[in-house]
Amino acid sequence: MSSVLHPVGPERRSIYWRRRLLALVLLLLVAVAAALGLRALLPEDAAEQAAARLDPSGVSPTLGAVAPFPSASGGPSVSPSATAPAEVGPCGSGDLELTLTSRATTYGPDAAPRFVLTVRNVSETTCTAEIGSGVRTFTVRDASGARVWSSADCRSTGSSQVYELDPEGTRSMSTTWSRQRSAPGCPADQPVAEAGAYTVEGTWSGVAAEPLPISLTG
Repeated sequence: MSSVLHPVGPERRSIYWRRRLLALVLLLLVAVAAALGLRALLPEDAAEQAAARLDPSGVSPTLGAVAPFPSASGGPSVSPSATAPAEVGPCGSGDLELTLTSRATTYGPDAAPRFVLTVRNVSETTCTAEIGSGVRTFTVRDASGARVWSSADCRSTGSSQVYELDPEGTRSMSTTWSRQRSAPGCPADQPVAEAGAYTVEGTWSGVAAEPLPISLTG
């Protein structure tokens, strides 16, 4: 103990004290550097980590919300209330009502008769109907019932026209008769129909409308 407080040696006492003071300073610097290096290696203070683990207020409330698991098939989950739109089916034979009309009941010598066939959905649901030229036919007969003209005689390949009809919805199909007679195969140079009484018939998909009487004047 006396040698620490009272150094003994050939050098002066002040030299020994400076050496011991320098060694003490170096020891303190090494201790401080070691402490700073250890703190830099840690992500955060150990005491702060422990406090965060023990303090309930440090937990975000959103952690309580759990995302739903995906379906077993791996696809997206579907809400039970979601329903696919119902497919619109074709109209049945009893869903449609057919009406035949004409622009006039009597046509003068220079007037071309025009006929209109109207399909109306009389059911309570929406349905689809084919109203192309291939499924509709207009026919004109004379007073004796002989066939004078038909839209089917000179009809080209019928086009397909499918429409959705809402309840009470309608679609109309029309044609104009040039007053010239026709025959199957559409032969040319057919004569013009004479003045007189005629009956117009209209059919759609095999369903016939109420026949319509007209007259032609010369």
